[in-house]
Amino acid sequence: MPAVRHIVLITWKTDTPKPQIDEWIRICSRIPEECPMVRNWLSGPCIPGPDIDKPSTHDFGIMFDLGSDEEWERYLRHPYPDLVYNTGLDVIDLDRTASTNMRLLSQ
Repeated sequence: MPAVRHIVLITWKTDTPKPQIDEWIRICSRIPEECPMVRNWLSGPCIPGPDIDKPSTHDFGIMFDLGSDEEWERYLRHPYPDLVYNTGLDVIDLDRTASTNMRLLSQ
């Protein structure tokens, strides 16, 4: 079965202190250690481009793959992503954050 790719584009809440954001990123970055079904983890600050006059609409991005629908279901039931989400409520502007999943047609 094709893999599932999960993509999240995050916008921080206005006036959130950088140390609080950095702590959330540290906690979030542990997802691949805590959830063995997560593969190809990538995360980092969003940057402008290709048109430098148009800034990025988000502050931070996360992307990772899961090998099957079953792994996706296991990920959704795992307690660590819930911890990351609940911790993120203090720093993430949910109204300006985007999340999607896509089925990869080829790898």
